[in-house]
Amino acid sequence: MPDARVLHEDLPLPVCTLRESALRANSRALPAFLDALGAACDAEVVLCPHGKTSMVPELFRRQLDDGCWGITTANAQQTRVARAAGVPRVLIANELVGRADIDAVLAELRADEGFAVTCYVDSVAGVERLAARIAAHPSGRPLDVLLETGYAGGRGGVRSVADALPVARAAAAAPGLRLAGVATYEGLLQTHAPEVRADEAAAVLRLAVEVARACDAAGLLAEADPVLLSAGGSSFYDLAVRTLAGAALSRPTRIVIRSGCYLTHDVGFYGPLFADLAAREPLARETGLAFVPALEVWASVLSVPEPGFAVLGAGRRDFGTDAGPPALVRHARDGEERDAATLRSARIVRVNDQHAAAELPADADLRVGDLVALAPNHPCTTFDKWRDVHLVDDGGAVLDVLHTHF
Repeated sequence: MPDARVLHEDLPLPVCTLRESALRANSRALPAFLDALGAACDAEVVLCPHGKTSMVPELFRRQLDDGCWGITTANAQQTRVARAAGVPRVLIANELVGRADIDAVLAELRADEGFAVTCYVDSVAGVERLAARIAAHPSGRPLDVLLETGYAGGRGGVRSVADALPVARAAAAAPGLRLAGVATYEGLLQTHAPEVRADEAAAVLRLAVEVARACDAAGLLAEADPVLLSAGGSSFYDLAVRTLAGAALSRPTRIVIRSGCYLTHDVGFYGPLFADLAAREPLARETGLAFVPALEVWASVLSVPEPGFAVLGAGRRDFGTDAGPPALVRHARDGEERDAATLRSARIVRVNDQHAAAELPADADLRVGDLVALAPNHPCTTFDKWRDVHLVDDGGAVLDVLHTHF
């Protein structure tokens, strides 16, 4: 909608917005930091951000323009969206085991000789399923796979070097497959206690290094291209780079970081995690690494039925609550933004499908018809509520309408 302004109520509410200034800053900040960290570690480090966070092709292109190596996906459907958007390289950070899923990815490879795909394996059975579908529907070139390592109680991935080597041998021997490297995912540990989560993440990363060394010593890694070593959380990428950079394999390596949430950031969940990162990583402080929350859901104040209590016109259909309810971060009345300092101590205490109930501080001046911006604590589960996301400037003027592809 040309010339539309959120604060002027030119759009039906609720509405999901992304601030252009924050996106621009975030999109450039992490690649620049990883370049500096790679230089300090004498390692090649690239960013392959997770597209499942937004599933917005326009944001994929922004990330690629800012130097990203490719886009990470989680399944065949997301991979098809990425290729249709012109993404040249996709890392599927998951095992492909379903026949239709494998066939769909092979079809994308056949359709575009310039398109590259890498996926995970963590079992001999998984290798055999891939090899069988490739034999039935060859793409004309090998499919690169990464051997996934994991940890007890985590997600996929072999749990030890002894478990890893039979899978690696199967992948190296399978027609149509190339064992291109090793991957892991330490991100789930971000919910653990602060005094243990970094140590636990480092242990997960060290197992990936040990497996890579064992595969290298056994001559199982494909000879073409640098060996890929990949990790993925949005809060431990400093640990990932420093640990993976010490692999000391017989051949060059490329460290692939898969962070997804850096682009939009959030107001609560990642704040303490980035404080931890800045405390342990000198380069984060030296380079001034910082991210700005970009994603907001604007809603009307529907009712103020009693003192210190307001009902807002947005709910679980409009924002995710998996990491806690959103925060009230901005306030507007009659088309003008107001000081929201008092609202920042408000607390959403109940979320229904289309409503949120907020407890307000005594000095909050919130009236029926006012607008509030709700900032989610986790972007991934807010994007998937929306088909259209409005790109806005800092004054709320709509610059573009972006479309999600979930």
